[in-house]
Amino acid sequence: DRMSIKLDHSVTRPVAGIYFTKPDNHHTDRFKTVWTQGQDEDSRYYFPCFDKPNFKQTTEVVINLPPKMFGLSNGRLIKKSISRLSSSFHYKMELPYSTYLLSIVAGEFAEHKETVKGVDIKWYVQKGLEKEGRNAFRDTGKIIRFFSDYTGFKYPYKHYTQIAVPEFVFGGMENFTVTTQTDLALFDNRAALDGDSNGLVAHEAAHTWFGNIVTAKNWSHAWLHESFATYFDALYTRESKGENEFRYQLLENAETYFSEDYAYRRPIVTNVYKEPIDLFDAHLYPGGAVRLHHLKSIIGEKLFRKGLKVFLDRHSYNLVETTDFIRCLEEVTGCNFDEWLHQWIYRGGYPKLELTFDWSANDKVATVGIKQTQKSDKKNEELLFKIPFILEFYYKNSEERFSVEIKSDKEKFCFRLKSKPLFFRIDPDYACPCKVVVSDVPRPMLYEQLKRDPDPIGRLEAASALTKNSSTEDVNILGERLKKEKEWGVAIRIAKALGKIGGDEARNFLIKGLKSSNPKIRKGIISALGNFCHDEKAILSIRQCAKNDSSYRVEAIALHMLGKVKDRDSFAFLESSISRKSHNAMAQTAIYNALAELEDEKSWDYLIRGAEYGAHRNSRQAAMRALAKLAHRYPYRKVEVVEHLTRFAHEKRGTPAATFRGKLGAIMAMKQLDDLSVVPALRQIVDNETDGRLQRRAEDTISFLRESAKKPKEMKEIRSELDSVITENKLLRERMNIIEKKHTAKTRKKKG
Repeated sequence: DRMSIKLDHSVTRPVAGIYFTKPDNHHTDRFKTVWTQGQDEDSRYYFPCFDKPNFKQTTEVVINLPPKMFGLSNGRLIKKSISRLSSSFHYKMELPYSTYLLSIVAGEFAEHKETVKGVDIKWYVQKGLEKEGRNAFRDTGKIIRFFSDYTGFKYPYKHYTQIAVPEFVFGGMENFTVTTQTDLALFDNRAALDGDSNGLVAHEAAHTWFGNIVTAKNWSHAWLHESFATYFDALYTRESKGENEFRYQLLENAETYFSEDYAYRRPIVTNVYKEPIDLFDAHLYPGGAVRLHHLKSIIGEKLFRKGLKVFLDRHSYNLVETTDFIRCLEEVTGCNFDEWLHQWIYRGGYPKLELTFDWSANDKVATVGIKQTQKSDKKNEELLFKIPFILEFYYKNSEERFSVEIKSDKEKFCFRLKSKPLFFRIDPDYACPCKVVVSDVPRPMLYEQLKRDPDPIGRLEAASALTKNSSTEDVNILGERLKKEKEWGVAIRIAKALGKIGGDEARNFLIKGLKSSNPKIRKGIISALGNFCHDEKAILSIRQCAKNDSSYRVEAIALHMLGKVKDRDSFAFLESSISRKSHNAMAQTAIYNALAELEDEKSWDYLIRGAEYGAHRNSRQAAMRALAKLAHRYPYRKVEVVEHLTRFAHEKRGTPAATFRGKLGAIMAMKQLDDLSVVPALRQIVDNETDGRLQRRAEDTISFLRESAKKPKEMKEIRSELDSVITENKLLRERMNIIEKKHTAKTRKKKG
């Protein structure tokens, strides 16, 4: 039997779920809006509901508003009435979807509408930001069409709409048919030199298929949403920008995941968590995405796409678990994926491979040694992977490929070749998310790889390998390659290698590289020049870019590096640049980072003002971290910093959205402060905040501070002294390079 239940419900000052933004004394130009954010389980704070992903419903929403305001919700607008005194918008969504995807947004927005393959593509932005909105969302129709074609499952609704709101507490949210985006995604024409918002737009659009049409039964299987959306973002990069950009994005995804695995490790699918939001980390997003790429590489793209179509057709508008997806792949491939699931999804970690190479000229036999060096996070347990790999050997005009499988911790593979290869690669198609370390490979092979490898990942791996036990020849090879390298992803890794090696020659190559027309390359080079402390030539080049570059990001990184190179003469310049116009306060964030590096007490008042509510929500966090660093340099300031950070951590400004980033910044600065006196303030956050991200950051910071307090003071001093020794050693090596060059010049002169 069916039963109808009517609930009359009202709520005032909800702690989460629905947010109201409006101007105040500190943000007089703030856009007046109302918006909701349900994920993961916050819808219950503003209306009665079953607030779990495994409950799906259809909806009707009526939004009553003041005149001139526009209201948006899921589905189609079936009725609209506007009068002199009020406006009303009635929406109906016939397709079932989970509660956390319900959306209500209201404000005075400007609308853009176009039609692509029968789907209305719409977006709404604050009036006056129409051009910025077009810059951000112009590829939306292409993205929707590409995902429909790739999955074989047509976009299911009449329209796809995006709406950009202020103070949004995420980057974007894939509410069914009406995605909410942060207004930070909007950008002007100058910011377009540095990139676009396609990654965010594609990620949220992909959730239409992975999260909305098929939905995880519970949050443990959230990789079926986030890993897939992250991977589909990368697939659109391949579609729109090519294979090289795609591979570089995969590498960045892998490295982001590797970094988090170093901090803590967990399986991709796990039921061990305190709050659902705890799962939404780098394991789930990039960590799962690179695993999905590995799976696709094993079975081939054609069967992967066929499996996706079966998965979506079979389970559309229903609930799924990981096994539902895997069964569909097994059905189309005839393969068993139990071992793959065990290795990559149901346990944590990833392969770390150490490579060696040996050549027997008499037998024309190449021997490649592969050692798995990853460690288990559990005692008395090995963490070994069984992985199929391609080994490829490169000659002047040809290549040879061999399929191998790694099964144990140490493997040796021998190949009889036609001649000695110029270089070799493991996994030349970048299929497997693993970290490769070159242990014993001849330098000439690395030079050839840097020069000839058709794969950009191979070239940048060679550049990285050349930083170990480097020589003048290595610097020259890297520097010459930097001049010729067209791929920005490779060029910035070469620049990074030169910055790590150091020395006058490396610096000179970097400075010459600043002539590049690609702002991404210039940004990478400026970052590398940040390693040259007190170097007048490096400082001059950095300062020039900080004053006058066409790119916001290049100017910002240059401002930051003026602090990193310890150029105290730049304080006045940094001071005068505080009010500089930049995209999303990039310049201000960079200046506060620079002031933190300089540790000059003159910056105190600037940092206090920059950390206060009223400053841009991005740059505030940098100012707070800088205050924490200054308190280390001037301990008598520590009590005052604790007071400020405690105040920021407990801000109340009418709506939680207005203070979220400030609170997050305060917690991060408290960790950097490394003082137990902030623990009571952090404990209050854990006990009283609703947002699980703030709670977890606070808990993690408490744990960090308590562990840090156990370490003897002497150990911290030793660590600081070791950093100084490393810096001094680098300077000594640079002096030795100068002496070596002078000696070489004298020898040549005598011979001449």
